Amino acid sequence: MMSESFLQQLFCLMVMVSAENRQELYSVVRGYRLTNPPMLTVHYTPDKWSAAWCLQQCLASSCASASFSQTEGTCELHSLKLYGGNATFEESDDWVYMEPSSDVLTWDGWTVVFRGQKDTGTSIYSAWLNDNLYHDHPLLPPRLRPGCFSPDTSRPCEDHFRSKIMSTWETAGIQLVKVLLMKNSQVRNEIIFDGTGTTKMSWFTPTRVINSTWTDLTTSTFNVFRISGEPNTRRFQVSHSYAWCHGDVLWMVVVDGNDHSNICFWDNPSVFPKLLYTIINQKAPIGTLTEFEYGDIMAILVKQGN
Repeated sequence: MMSESFLQQLFCLMVMVSAENRQELYSVVRGYRLTNPPMLTVHYTPDKWSAAWCLQQCLASSCASASFSQTEGTCELHSLKLYGGNATFEESDDWVYMEPSSDVLTWDGWTVVFRGQKDTGTSIYSAWLNDNLYHDHPLLPPRLRPGCFSPDTSRPCEDHFRSKIMSTWETAGIQLVKVLLMKNSQVRNEIIFDGTGTTKMSWFTPTRVINSTWTDLTTSTFNVFRISGEPNTRRFQVSHSYAWCHGDVLWMVVVDGNDHSNICFWDNPSVFPKLLYTIINQKAPIGTLTEFEYGDIMAILVKQGN
């Protein structure tokens, strides 16, 4: 837990900086240090003001983040952020990581609005629906580990990332929506949708598919194609037909629970959620899952415009 003296330092900083900068939301993560080469290193005498001066130096230098040693007074300024895909870091109780801004999370020019993590024991669908939940404008303390912001699926993460954009979808100027299914940090499948004039639930429909790694997705018929899926635990389901479980034909589904409400062998995993999808470029019958795999994450990204 963050010490009272450190919170006092941040309060002092909020008093010191300009009115414009006070509008920023300062993200602080205890126990992390970026290990990428810093753009600048400054040394302060360790006292109740030194962390605040470090963050103030970061603001003045237009850096993306700062790592501060509480015992040595070392302030390392970086052009990268802890939550970025190219950042490397170590965990240490002596260090505090600070960001002077709260930009949205982006991967390759797309804004990440959701990142669903496998095997958390918590529902992806519930997180998707919860408009009181968001992580891209973190207040003290942060609620997710850095891995939950990253396309690097090897980084530890135990929860789902949700952007505040999700709560204002209808007015966010969303033009395109991309679904990524990833394993071992690699994109295994993707779908791009027309997102104009949609809600957070209505864009996921076959009539809005623009392109996909599944080559038959724009020419097939569907028995289910919706975020709510086929209750109670199938979500983000894209399926063609049912035929007694082994013969069920689909492209993807999030198995979002294990309440034994569904009868199929692939519907009740010991740990959930499971991200199940075909590894060929078209739909396939479930069979013995030889043409399917379980992914690490499902990410939803958007492009915004006027």
